[in-house]
Amino acid sequence: MSSVLAVRLNNWMVFFIGTADGQLIKLSVDRKYQPSCPQILLRTSGDNKVFPKLQLDPVDQKHLYVPFKNQVQRVPVSNCRTYQNVKDCLSAQDPFCVWCVSEKSCSFKDDCRGSERLSIPDESKQEIVSHRFLKDSTGEMKIIIQSHLTIEKKVQSNFTCDFSTTSTQLCKKQGPKPQYPQCTCILNDPIPADDFDVTVTIRLGDTSLSEKIKMINCSSIQGQPSFHLCQRCIRAGCGWRQNSCSWASDAVSNDICTNFEQFGRNFSEPEIFSVSPSVVSFYGRNQAVLSGRNLRDVTRVRIEADLDCDPKESPVLSNNGSSLTFHIPSTEAKGLVKVCVLLPDGSCHGNFTITYQSSPICTDITPSSSWRSGGRKVTISGTHLNLVEGITHSPTLQEVMPLMSSSYQTLVYKTPAAKNPPVSSSNVFLKVANKTLECSKEITYYPDPEFTSFTAVKEGKDVRITIQKKADKLQMTEAELLVVGIQNEVEHPCIIIPEEISNKTETFICEIKDLQSSDIDMIKINYGETSMNLPILSSFPKVLLILIPCVIAVLVFICLREKRNSRLRKTKSDHLELEDTAE
Repeated sequence: MSSVLAVRLNNWMVFFIGTADGQLIKLSVDRKYQPSCPQILLRTSGDNKVFPKLQLDPVDQKHLYVPFKNQVQRVPVSNCRTYQNVKDCLSAQDPFCVWCVSEKSCSFKDDCRGSERLSIPDESKQEIVSHRFLKDSTGEMKIIIQSHLTIEKKVQSNFTCDFSTTSTQLCKKQGPKPQYPQCTCILNDPIPADDFDVTVTIRLGDTSLSEKIKMINCSSIQGQPSFHLCQRCIRAGCGWRQNSCSWASDAVSNDICTNFEQFGRNFSEPEIFSVSPSVVSFYGRNQAVLSGRNLRDVTRVRIEADLDCDPKESPVLSNNGSSLTFHIPSTEAKGLVKVCVLLPDGSCHGNFTITYQSSPICTDITPSSSWRSGGRKVTISGTHLNLVEGITHSPTLQEVMPLMSSSYQTLVYKTPAAKNPPVSSSNVFLKVANKTLECSKEITYYPDPEFTSFTAVKEGKDVRITIQKKADKLQMTEAELLVVGIQNEVEHPCIIIPEEISNKTETFICEIKDLQSSDIDMIKINYGETSMNLPILSSFPKVLLILIPCVIAVLVFICLREKRNSRLRKTKSDHLELEDTAE
């Protein structure tokens, strides 16, 4: 919680709560200081902290100014207009909203002038309409309907109830006259043996409100006496007496189950040891695993937030008694929720917690390109990336790439191969439960790298191999290559050495340690999921290299011999000249 604003509205106090993870929560508290279920007015995808100062619009009092680091958002205090009928409007338990009778719409109280208004009950979590089945001292069976709305006195005088069913006439013609907030239906004899639905229509002036209830035989609710069986009985409109469900009487209180003494059950009480994962995004998680003890009879997993609001139940997908799988559902709010497991009798056991956090956000991808054969290791940067379940690429979003590793800020995976016809680029999506979240960056596909030649030179005890590759746009690094030199069918690992890259060609250099000869037959190059063999240059250049020293030696020998012969010829010529002079 990073900011709070309180507003008084009739008998209600409404709190607007800003949070450090980017939420604006509305919490209404009744005159007895009992809170209703919180509502999420604003939820950001990231952890954008709401600044401390929340400001109510001084003009219309219907909007809030919510400050963040780089912006201020104007948020309505309520969304009354989104409720399409009277039941939805009043069931929302929003103190700002009323049902405007003349307009037949849900609106702010100030917008409903000169018209009759229907408002929510004065107490939180109170049903709009409740019912109970009653058997009085004379043996007559009754359905008693109670309305809990806040209405004006002139509307109360125009209050009627209508009971209808698909069977014969349900109520006796002569019965007590409806008087707000209660109306009674005295059932005709005989009562149908099977359960049946009854539609109760309440009319308040020009407004009608329908509620469907199930007429049951209260004694049919049977089972091992327990707190949960008692609750089920009371919720059905029946009474609980002598540890069994029966027709209610005026003396029965609805909170009779509160002090109910627990009885033994036919089920071993389950225990929860762990839930994996226990931290998920507000989109939920598929195939979560719950581990514990005595889980064999568990039928569902219940997840509920604070104040027991909006509980959600997920069916068990598989169960071996010590662990089970289920789907963690999505939610509107971030924060802690409670997890318990349900038995067939309706009881829920265990008190584990899981945390809902913001959804993952992708901000960058490096490298942002891949060769067409795929398998290039790519790192995604962002937030909450540890909550990602997989990666998909367009256009085939059905193919989910598994993750190599993930943390809060980074995620690593290998790119899929480009589909035919080869695509030039592909959008990247994060797979989270049943959602696919698009990254702001995309992957560009280029042709696979083309290696042209290599040379091997002996340097001391090692052999140095130079690999030539055609220039491309892939910006391949030494870490993405795995090179093996093959000599007489024996493989020798070649360790890549960082080297400068020229403008026209790319050169990679590696060394094979402790190799006696530089006569490498070929090298094997691995990148991504691709492996290729590159043979050594043809034998013709090697012969030339061997012959060059010999040729040089022959030429030197010829030059020296020619020089010696020239000197001998000159000496002989000098002798001949001396002899001619002497004669």
